Amino acid sequence: MSSAPRQRLPLHVLVVYSAALLQGLAVVAFPASSTVLRAMHNLSDEGYGSLFLPQTILTIVGSLLGGALAQKFGLRALLVASAIASALSQVALLSVVVLSSSLVLPILLIGTGLMGLGFGVAAAPLNTYPGLLFAQQRDSALIALHTALGAGFSLGPILVSSLVAADVWVIFPSLVATSSLLIALLAARVTLPQSLRFEAPADRMPGDRSTLALFAAIAVLYAFAEGTFSNWASIYLHDARGVGESLAALAISGFWAALTLGRLIVATLVTRVGPQRVWISLPLGMAAIFLLLPYVTGAISGLLLFVLAGFACSAFFPLTVAIASKRFPDQGATVASLLTAALMIGVGGGSFALGALRSIASFESIYRLSAAYPLTAIVLGLLFLGEDKRAPVRRIESR
Repeated sequence: MSSAPRQRLPLHVLVVYSAALLQGLAVVAFPASSTVLRAMHNLSDEGYGSLFLPQTILTIVGSLLGGALAQKFGLRALLVASAIASALSQVALLSVVVLSSSLVLPILLIGTGLMGLGFGVAAAPLNTYPGLLFAQQRDSALIALHTALGAGFSLGPILVSSLVAADVWVIFPSLVATSSLLIALLAARVTLPQSLRFEAPADRMPGDRSTLALFAAIAVLYAFAEGTFSNWASIYLHDARGVGESLAALAISGFWAALTLGRLIVATLVTRVGPQRVWISLPLGMAAIFLLLPYVTGAISGLLLFVLAGFACSAFFPLTVAIASKRFPDQGATVASLLTAALMIGVGGGSFALGALRSIASFESIYRLSAAYPLTAIVLGLLFLGEDKRAPVRRIESR
């Protein structure tokens, strides 16, 4: 009996999805290396906190410019540029081994800025190529790419902590930098697709600004919810519920691991029940968890709820990008870039707002109020779905 030949993924598919994985690893490299940076150069809390300002600003700038740059230079050029920027950010991180303490902070600021710029610029190609590569399974393909990105977020801290324990931390930034440069070289040489057919409303211009603003608002609301879950999980469990630091820290890892696994599950689910039903259902889970978090009594219930929060958040943003891109068929790269910028604005603004609220409100009150984020996103999503259902469709070829 002869066995069927094993099918291999084309090189260009591996390049795109590997680029997403490496972007995730690069993004978490700096926060995951915080103990190393503090031990080597006694970096203050203020100095460490300042590292993420250029990252946030340049991620937003790169995302906002991504659509225009894609139209002028092409998606391939942006993919290559983003990989090179990520590689240079890791070189800056690695340089702390040989730099004097006076130079460490300026170089690290440059490094986080490059990482943010690379991540922002990558939004256009990484959110557009999956649909071009898998025209019949666009939604699942995009969720799979965000799964690869999430895998980088989840694996990065684990790898860094293991390498720090073995006293070989330098391997991590070296490996990410080298791999990113390899991806840049391969992306410059492999054949990548250029066009795709989409369904689009016939009675509306693809550039309907009110609809795009609605999707941007949904992305910001989601970012508020995600940031409230992820950025404050361990602090809430440790400070408000008396959970030990190591167990409280597991809440963040559990959240990101569940978010990544949830994307894999949803990638299969959307082919059976449709992306829009899944998309509008996920915020219900987020709202329910926000309302349940004030009743956490200890480590087990806290960890369970933050894991469930990861599942609830899992595919909401990639599905938002996928659904919006179908509505704007000839502006896919621009839509993906703008929504990524909206996401980063929400993450940065939400974290700042929550920090300010902590001085006047308890965690319990903040979590109850935070249920308004996903519930409002549902209302906006239903407005779009109701409007979209009434619109006839026609085929448009994007070039």
